[in-house]
Amino acid sequence: MVAEDVAAFIPQSHIVKYILGRALGGKVGRASAGWDIGITKVRLFPSPIFTSIKMPDSLSIIECHRDEVWELPPEVEVLAWSDKTGIEMFKYGDHMMGIQGHPEYSKDILLHLIDRLFNRDLIEESVAEVAKTKLDASEADEEAWKKLCTGFLKGRL
Repeated sequence: MVAEDVAAFIPQSHIVKYILGRALGGKVGRASAGWDIGITKVRLFPSPIFTSIKMPDSLSIIECHRDEVWELPPEVEVLAWSDKTGIEMFKYGDHMMGIQGHPEYSKDILLHLIDRLFNRDLIEESVAEVAKTKLDASEADEEAWKKLCTGFLKGRL
């Protein structure tokens, strides 16, 4: 279905971008750095998509993943990276964008997810505690992500 949407030029923004990355011919798998849970600083590569809406050089976003896109075809533009993830965000043409993090999450949602992952033995207690500490230490750039995603989906970027 995603491949059909790509061909039909249906505007989409994919949160947790693995399906889109794979549909475009990319390589996807477990992150070598392990879980990334908390608020992550994402660094933006220079791109017209950001200059048109005056984005800063980096944005913070809530993350909760242990998979990542390793490689994308040359026609896909990588838009952002972080210390843990080489491909944090990408776009294909002007109608498909993939984001590693979760601009739609609140801190409360992530706290519940951390507890669920820990209670199901999917993460160790130390990982859960570090993630909760990271949440207390910073804020996600919610308004900037909203502006970016909305602008992209409305074809303004």
